[in-house]
Amino acid sequence: MDSMPLNLLLVEDNPADADLLQEILDEANETEWSLVHVETLKEALKCLNETPFDVVLLDLSLPDKQGLDTVQKTYQVAPDLPIVVLTGLNDKVIAIEALRQGAQDYLVKGKIDSNLLVRAIHHAIERAQTLKRLRQSEEQLQRLNEELECRVEEQTNELRQKNQYLQSEVAERQRLEEELRQSLAKEKELSDLKSNIISVVSHEYRTPLTSILTSAELLQHYGDQWSQEKKQRHLDRIQISVKHLTQLVSDVLLISKAEAGKLEFNPVHLDLAMFCSELVEELQLATKTEHNINFKSYGSCKDASLDEKLLRQFISNLLSNAIKYSPEGGNIQFDLTCRDDTAIFCIQDRGIGIPLEDQAQLFEPFYRSRNVGTISGTGLGLAIAKKCVEHHGGQIAVESEVGVGTTFTIRLPLRRTYINLS
Repeated sequence: MDSMPLNLLLVEDNPADADLLQEILDEANETEWSLVHVETLKEALKCLNETPFDVVLLDLSLPDKQGLDTVQKTYQVAPDLPIVVLTGLNDKVIAIEALRQGAQDYLVKGKIDSNLLVRAIHHAIERAQTLKRLRQSEEQLQRLNEELECRVEEQTNELRQKNQYLQSEVAERQRLEEELRQSLAKEKELSDLKSNIISVVSHEYRTPLTSILTSAELLQHYGDQWSQEKKQRHLDRIQISVKHLTQLVSDVLLISKAEAGKLEFNPVHLDLAMFCSELVEELQLATKTEHNINFKSYGSCKDASLDEKLLRQFISNLLSNAIKYSPEGGNIQFDLTCRDDTAIFCIQDRGIGIPLEDQAQLFEPFYRSRNVGTISGTGLGLAIAKKCVEHHGGQIAVESEVGVGTTFTIRLPLRRTYINLS
């Protein structure tokens, strides 16, 4: 039994149906309930404004409101509250429309038993929580878009001021014209960055969002018929998709901070060899692939002063790319060498390789090699890796041959307490 009872609001004008539902809930011994019963939508909306509930059980036929308007009004007052619709008709069209209007599930009166009602309530809570997380991700993306628009507007205003100054200072026309061209280039760069972020994020969001919604609806409608293993597969798919969306937003925020010069640098004392070894182990467990990452360290790497967050970011990005672009079961060599106050990271794969003509643009945001085919990606991983390396005062280089493999070499000072990249 749960430590805290679930607070239910039952909106039902038929006393017999209300009593029957109360009896059904009393039979569900594995869950503790606290039930508030009202007979009109007006009373229900008043309760929702005054008292927190976990689920509302909503009849579609009430004295003061009929049909799907009851769902719409309830959703407007409490958009995050799970709604389970109660209907006297086994009408799938009405039920599906109720789900579209904001309900999480529906039950047909006369066909409700204890197990069915409990499952419907718990599924409604889980689905509402998933949809709430999705809305939060979308709101975060919207805020990012608004921040980018503000930056473009600021650059535009600056450009206008410089243009006015150019007209009043004819003697300095040549210098100011060059400055104007640079400002235009910067404005175009920011505008292109915004457009690329919107385009890539919109495209990359579509597949995981579809996967989440499909799995959630399948679980909702068929979960009571499936085995636990099959239900777990769909829950795992939802979790993987949410993690993918979260990582995508994190990558976009990081590259935006880096482009704006706001990426922080916070060095801490590290045993670099142990850090890399643990990171490799975490990555192998997380990716669940047949690839083998062979890590070796040389020299004394115990006394490093580096930013742990940025270090984890660029190593993870490079190893993830090596896995992604290598054949299943392939070997990836990761060598760490510490000498002369310098850490040298060498990550080598035997994957598809990178065409020579693509290598010059490889670290630009959103740029992807022409031979990646249908392999998914945003083109942000290497751009982020380069920014992280530069924040350590280091350099990153690539050697690659198509069909043979790719080697990334990173050189960092072992101890860097402060760096000014302004």
